[in-house]
Amino acid sequence: MVLPDEFRRCLMRCCYFVNNQPTTEKDYELAVQRNQPSLDVPGPVETLIPCRKAGGQLEESVEASVGFYLGSGLRRAYGTLLSDGKNPSVFDKVTGNFLREATKGDLRKWREAWSEAVKKARK
Repeated sequence: MVLPDEFRRCLMRCCYFVNNQPTTEKDYELAVQRNQPSLDVPGPVETLIPCRKAGGQLEESVEASVGFYLGSGLRRAYGTLLSDGKNPSVFDKVTGNFLREATKGDLRKWREAWSEAVKKARK
């Protein structure tokens, strides 16, 4: 049995990953199409992540503090993006490896680090 590919892209549409390997937009789109079961069924889960090339100071500060970044799974369906209905995914900041589905503890840690980074930025 062949496992489906894992897809990630940033909101800025400049970072594309297939199976945690950087790729071009064209090759990413071809891989998504290969994993599309049919035109009637929503496509594979694509995880939207923070930009890995041009992250802002807040994002970088939070990631450095917690050691991970979050991504949200979406599916292309019927001309729009639909949530995959799961908690955000947690990825290692350095390696980009998928660690787990986010726990309440992960989300609390992220929220606290974000609040702290915002306070520092306002000073």
